[in-house]
Amino acid sequence: MNIDSVSQAALTIEQSFAANPPSFSQHLYAEIGAVNSKLLTAEAGLQDLAAGKQGNIHHVMLTLEDARLSFQLLTQVRNRMLEAYQDILRMQI
Repeated sequence: MNIDSVSQAALTIEQSFAANPPSFSQHLYAEIGAVNSKLLTAEAGLQDLAAGKQGNIHHVMLTLEDARLSFQLLTQVRNRMLEAYQDILRMQI
């Protein structure tokens, strides 16, 4: 893969997003799916390590830490969204 094909692919993606930008809910579902995927990968790595199939503990620990940080970020975003929703409900009309 050369740099021209990468730049052409990026331009195509940018043009498709400009023509039809994803909604907030689509973006949120995509990020939740990404966090879930990281959690499942970390769990599988941990099970492989426990079963003796995986010998690289550093890789497993990095995967676990990445999944933990992603989940914490998702939790904080959820908390902020709930706070914003509650603030809107408290507003007087």
